[in-house]
Amino acid sequence: MKLRKTNLNPIERNIRANTLNGAYAAINQNMVANFLGVYARDLGASSFQFGLLTALPALVTAIVTLPGLPLVEKQRNKAMQSAVLALGSRFFYLLYAMASFFAPSVWLLLIFVGLTALPNSWATLSWTALIGEAIPEGKRAMAFSQRNRLISICGLVATMGAGQLMEWLVFPWSYRLVFLLAFLFALMEIFYLLALRRTEPAEKVQMPMRWRELIGLKEYRSFLMGSLLFQVGFQFALPLFTIYTLRDLGASPFWVSLIAVSSSIAQIFTYPIWARWNDRHGWIKAMIWSIAIMSANPVLYAVTTTLWPLLLLNLVAGFGWAGYNLVSFNALLQACPSGAREGGIAYYNVLMNGIAAVLPLIAVFVSDWIGIRWALGIGSALRMLGVAYFYFSIRSHFPIRLRTRSDH
Repeated sequence: MKLRKTNLNPIERNIRANTLNGAYAAINQNMVANFLGVYARDLGASSFQFGLLTALPALVTAIVTLPGLPLVEKQRNKAMQSAVLALGSRFFYLLYAMASFFAPSVWLLLIFVGLTALPNSWATLSWTALIGEAIPEGKRAMAFSQRNRLISICGLVATMGAGQLMEWLVFPWSYRLVFLLAFLFALMEIFYLLALRRTEPAEKVQMPMRWRELIGLKEYRSFLMGSLLFQVGFQFALPLFTIYTLRDLGASPFWVSLIAVSSSIAQIFTYPIWARWNDRHGWIKAMIWSIAIMSANPVLYAVTTTLWPLLLLNLVAGFGWAGYNLVSFNALLQACPSGAREGGIAYYNVLMNGIAAVLPLIAVFVSDWIGIRWALGIGSALRMLGVAYFYFSIRSHFPIRLRTRSDH
């Protein structure tokens, strides 16, 4: 996909740049994120440290998002701001590779993983606001369906390639090489991020809305509550998947890559389906179906005793994740109040990451107390709370114009 074509209008150029940015981001992030758990295990991580691997980035994000909000709001060149912050977060890949040189390696890795969230949290906030100005609302579902499909393809190739590379090389040089390559791909991610340009009129920055003002807006409050309930179950189960797959079922790096790839395959083929569903029936129905599909995954993991069934489970979960990933982002942008988008996104991120900082640690303690299979079952039950809220409550809180995509 070429970016520079003389006949491209600014919106189409942004869509292409955003798609290529996502492709390179998927390559570097899948080369790292999918193998951090295996890396930590090979360094000798305990169950508590597995929980911290998920919780620490979320905790840092929850702490630093609001203090960084004024800086993000004041900067008008969101592309440059996002690029600098994203580059700062990707630099930590090189530090991950260095963790194995020192002792205690696991704690050093956890510190680096936590610190990565400092620039990354602000980069995400700035990028989300940038997308609101670069790609009009009526074109986002199509644009992100295309972007997310390419992300899934690139993520699949990167995960398989990294997993095979780790099988060929010895520990810890396998991880050092993969993390170095991931950083080099991140430079291309930054290049295409800088290509994004504002096409929508810049929203006039209002005085930052206080929490009470935001939560008083019915549409924002309703979306926030439904997302919060689902995230409780989502984050509770997240570290349990890693622990169960690596410790109880003994997955190798190659098996980890296969499991991740099965999810990516489902996403590649189902993003267009979810985009059409969103356009035809509205984001609320798409949200309900996507999170319902993901809600069954933890309890199905719990009754699995070999690695092979996990390929099918993650194929189904990938179908649900494609819908949630596509729909939730656009729904958040619509639910945020006009002129205070950065603030609405910031408070949303703080709450979601606050949950992500606490629930993984609770999940680890619960699994040690009652057993990991029972804990996974609890994860499914908690996820269903989000499904129930979206089904019974949130539909009546949103006007028709937000239930279906606008065609302008």
